[in-house]
Amino acid sequence: NNVIKNAMNLTSSKASDVDVRLEDQEKINEFGKLNNRLLEIRADIKQYKLDVEKLDDATAELMMSSSGASAGKVMILIGEAFVEVEEDFATEYCEKKQQSLQKKVDEFSQEENAIVKAQELLKKELYGRFGDSINLEN
Repeated sequence: NNVIKNAMNLTSSKASDVDVRLEDQEKINEFGKLNNRLLEIRADIKQYKLDVEKLDDATAELMMSSSGASAGKVMILIGEAFVEVEEDFATEYCEKKQQSLQKKVDEFSQEENAIVKAQELLKKELYGRFGDSINLEN
């Protein structure tokens, strides 16, 4: 992680200017952990949004196919197997799955916001103590 490497440079190269206390090192480590989690969350949000979009397309496709003819059977993927189900069930399944994924996106977005706020506090404290001697940017 670049944040930790840059912070470690501080401990070795700038130690003569400002002493790095255990408390400071813990804050640097916490910032690095938060940064790693933030990257994971952003990747998850991106994937979930793509999945929501695919389910939206599938639901629209089901609605278009069932409007022209009598409701029939369709194949849906559940886990690693395709299962033949009624179109109504497939539509309901897609909508519920879409809602579930959207809820996860919302939860991850809240966690992302909390992490960004925590990082801002840590940046303020660490930049206040070390100034330009530390780099906490991605």
